[in-house]
Amino acid sequence: MKYTDNDMCAILLCSHLALGEDDHVKPFSLGEWGSFLQKLKVLGLKPDVVFSPDDTWLHDMSYSELYRDRIKRLLSRGISLAFALDDMGEQGINLVTRFSREYPILLRKKLQYKAPPLLFYSGNLSLVNKIGISVVGSRNIDTDGSIFAKKLVEKAVSEELIVFSGGARGVDQISEGTALACGGGAVSFISDSLISKIKKKDVNRALLEQRLLLLSDVKPDVGFSVGRAMNRNKFIYAASYGAFVVQSDYNKGGTWNGAMESLKNRYTNTFVWANDKYEGNMKLIENGGIPYNLGDAKLFDIINKVYTDSMKQQNLFLP
Repeated sequence: MKYTDNDMCAILLCSHLALGEDDHVKPFSLGEWGSFLQKLKVLGLKPDVVFSPDDTWLHDMSYSELYRDRIKRLLSRGISLAFALDDMGEQGINLVTRFSREYPILLRKKLQYKAPPLLFYSGNLSLVNKIGISVVGSRNIDTDGSIFAKKLVEKAVSEELIVFSGGARGVDQISEGTALACGGGAVSFISDSLISKIKKKDVNRALLEQRLLLLSDVKPDVGFSVGRAMNRNKFIYAASYGAFVVQSDYNKGGTWNGAMESLKNRYTNTFVWANDKYEGNMKLIENGGIPYNLGDAKLFDIINKVYTDSMKQQNLFLP
């Protein structure tokens, strides 16, 4: 994949690629990156200015000498980073930055400066910018929840909607697996071990068939952490035209926190299965979640989108 100078600026300043274990320089945090862009904007500059032989711009940004040194060290690893990107590409993983036209449109629009500056991905990147719903829920889903999730995804696929999830055990895996088994397309935001997931036989097949996209805002070899899993929930919601909560605990767990965050920030219309067996579901509805039960109504209509020929998605998987 070819990267522009703006792309390379984001990758050099915000990624851990090509940083050795003994290198203590830290990439920009999301907040630091946002501040950096704001300072450039005030000066009427674009990110590609970092590759100018004249570093006057760096002094004009009013950073301390220590901070300027940090930026220079991050930018100095261009050659080693190029090799790292090549190696990663050979393994089937690429990067897309917020400067790219292929970057998830809804993430950029809804999250704005909270949107990650770059995303690692494997698979068909165009899937993320197609109309779809996210299907989320507990890792420890029960039988009723499993049946509901499968039927909901089957309905979505029948309408040629993309299915978004988080790739975790439980509802996420059911959603992704059902969408692929039905011949649909799936997008999963992974919070850890992207490089391990793409090696799984069924996943690799779906990636090669261009029916699956895996995205992650963390380095592909990073392990699991609760914080990273919680953080990526906003991406699942924001990337979709409507989110459907299958099963949630009350006041605890990733599903509850992700749904409440979406309701608070209005990332998308958040629907909740109106099954009073699940206390968490009922409480989410009390907090603004939209009650939902499977019926004949099209999901397209339910997520408040006008269903017209101009909006209907073409079948991506026909010859």
